[in-house]
Amino acid sequence: MRTLADEIGTAIEVDLAVMPPHQRRAYAGLDQYRRPVEVRGVQELAKGIAESFGAFAIFDVETVLRSPAIAPFVTQTLYAIPLELRRAACDRDRLKAEGARKEMARIISAALLARYHFEPLKHVSASCHPNWEQAFEQQFGAGRGEGSSR
Repeated sequence: MRTLADEIGTAIEVDLAVMPPHQRRAYAGLDQYRRPVEVRGVQELAKGIAESFGAFAIFDVETVLRSPAIAPFVTQTLYAIPLELRRAACDRDRLKAEGARKEMARIISAALLARYHFEPLKHVSASCHPNWEQAFEQQFGAGRGEGSSR
């Protein structure tokens, strides 16, 4: 049986796996010829990873947050990942790149789970519920902390 930690780790792995190659290289500080350049695109990547948790209420102690509210923490976590690991995720050897992406996903999910508590929205997924806002308010109430507005 899959745990919540498994679900979160898998969501991050998928985000990293489907990232366009140019975005992956930018995050690793590589140009199209794999030469070192300035790291770019970290905020966009963090936003994408945070959006993966749209079907969750995310608790920071007592405050309930929606997924965009964790993007700054994800950004910090992405910057903390060693550059060598980010570059390994761009390797031409698929197994090496996959292993690096899995390790990156493990680091990110461990950091998220250490900081936040994730609660799946009942009977809701971000892709199939027509009114996510209403479902969130029904389950967790309006005005339950500063992160309750989107």
